[in-house]
Amino acid sequence: MYMEIGSGATISREIERMGRPLHNNTLRSPRLAASFAALSGGEMISKLCAFAAFAYLARVLGPGDFGQLEFALAITFFFTLLVDCGLSGYGAREIAKDGDAVTRFTVHIILIRCLLAVVAFTLLAIGIAIIDKPWAVKKLILLYGVTLFALPGLLPFVFQGRDLMHYVALASVIRWSLFAVGVLLLVQGPSDTWIVALIEIAALGCVVVFYVGVFWHYFGSLHQRIDYRFTRSIFHQALPIGASELLWALKIYFATVLLGLLGGGPEVGWFGAAHRIVISLHTFVWLYFFNLLPSIARCTQGPMKGMHRLMQTSLQVTAWLAVFLGIVGTAFAEPIITLIYGSQYNEAVAVFGALIWLIPLALMSGHFRYALIGYNKQGLEFLSSAYGACANILLNLLLIPSAGLVGAAWALLISEVVIWGFAYCFVRRTITHVPICLPVIHPLVGGAIAAGVLYLLPPVNIWVAGSSAVAVYCFFVAATQPKVFAHVRSMFVGQR
Repeated sequence: MYMEIGSGATISREIERMGRPLHNNTLRSPRLAASFAALSGGEMISKLCAFAAFAYLARVLGPGDFGQLEFALAITFFFTLLVDCGLSGYGAREIAKDGDAVTRFTVHIILIRCLLAVVAFTLLAIGIAIIDKPWAVKKLILLYGVTLFALPGLLPFVFQGRDLMHYVALASVIRWSLFAVGVLLLVQGPSDTWIVALIEIAALGCVVVFYVGVFWHYFGSLHQRIDYRFTRSIFHQALPIGASELLWALKIYFATVLLGLLGGGPEVGWFGAAHRIVISLHTFVWLYFFNLLPSIARCTQGPMKGMHRLMQTSLQVTAWLAVFLGIVGTAFAEPIITLIYGSQYNEAVAVFGALIWLIPLALMSGHFRYALIGYNKQGLEFLSSAYGACANILLNLLLIPSAGLVGAAWALLISEVVIWGFAYCFVRRTITHVPICLPVIHPLVGGAIAAGVLYLLPPVNIWVAGSSAVAVYCFFVAATQPKVFAHVRSMFVGQR
């Protein structure tokens, strides 16, 4: 249910190649490389388990009941972010700066989350009483609401801040492997939809036990005197980040909720099927910045040239990978959807072909959003997300009635462009100027050429057309920037 591609190793090596080490060891290249490798490996396994589980659910439930499940998940997701309230990002940032305050921050963050879980579940129950939905849907949402009380015990921010990312990866594997096994064993048809929520509750409970055990091993007990003034300070500083995350959820899931409220049916299932693949891929985007945030935070303690090198190299490498992913997703949208969900989800093909471009846009905008967070300007990051969320709501209301599911996809893409634009302007105005044209111009040109191959040539077999577009893009990369292949290869090897 939870959530933003690149290579820590690539960035590290590129900065080392460019010259002197950064002041205060802001990058910690071996750790960054190992951390991202661990997170990527864990999330790859996790997402394979999740894909298996939800592909199975989509097939056995059918578009109608699968749409109800997606609607329940979208509703509940808003409340999970209310419980977190930006505390994960804030906690990771502060623990990265002060390793001696791990227990103090952790205990107070857990306390705040417990209080927020009570508030969130109460609001969820009130909302369920108001909406006009069958009892089966309301029961499913209520059961998923129970997972809110497990959120205080999820402690990935602690291990993020201390560069112990392999535990975050292992927790993700535990959670999704248990979920997948439970779904495959216990869900046999539409009448078993409510069991999915119980499986989720059990899996999250196991992850909480894991996190608490590892925390005790590394940092000792969670015994700490409560400082209510410190608690209020944490909450007030994390609130802008949390508000931004809620706006992110509003941007990402508003179309699913709106489609569900407007009547539900197979349309929600079709949109949710394409949307789920993209959001699963979006997790790797989040992971990249989750892993990069401590390095950005350390850059605040050194000369600005460290920030410039970090951002420029990251933008360059991720832009090539992002456009490549968009081309592959668009070219092979039909076989991807058919393979995962079956022919009954053919209506999701056009939606997926558009939505896949959310990944490149999120990768680019994320550099500037997380720069604002790392430099303690989360209020401006919130404003960027607010403008994007408002654009998304307005565009969904305008485009869904006229363009249907594809209109919802385009609303999401345009809103991400809005966020990118505002975040870029805020970084330039308050932190430093990070040139954007040079790192992305070549990937955009290569993507445009590949798109021309895909759409302008006479119709051919989808595999021939898609493979030709990908080959043209790869040839363009090799001709204009051959070192990118070495950078990408470095994501999967442990060179220093």
